[in-house]
Amino acid sequence: MGIFAAANREFESTESGSDASDISEEFASEDGEGKSPEETASTLKTGLEDSALPDTQLQGEERPTSTCPSSSVVEEVVKIIQHFMQKFSMDLLTVTQAFLKNTGEVETTLNFLQTGQRLDGYPVWSREDDLELQKDDEHVRSKLIAKFGAENVAKRIAFRKS
Repeated sequence: MGIFAAANREFESTESGSDASDISEEFASEDGEGKSPEETASTLKTGLEDSALPDTQLQGEERPTSTCPSSSVVEEVVKIIQHFMQKFSMDLLTVTQAFLKNTGEVETTLNFLQTGQRLDGYPVWSREDDLELQKDDEHVRSKLIAKFGAENVAKRIAFRKS
């Protein structure tokens, strides 16, 4: 089983009592070496933007038969994860979970690992939030939009479908 599956399983089994403040202390370590956070995020983000998979509309319950990214995309992602593991002295599972909680966004995850907070000031996603997102209820969706912002909810929906 892949590391993303293991991290997602761990993310899903996280107790509902834990929140971002508990893990932010673990993530908020900085080595102060090398480039500034903005330079690092910008450098790492560039490779992913050009090679991102195009958005496609899925009809009904249909899923694409192959969603495998190109080897260059995989190599870039591996480099980013390894860089974060080294920079923050964290294991693969911890870094992968940080990406899951931040909808896979490199710059947002970098900031979260450095400061324990997202760049935009919104909280990180929890398993409970993802379960709420799956419900077909406008009231619940409105609460999530109030908590995360409409753009972040839309990004999370796309992230969960990928």
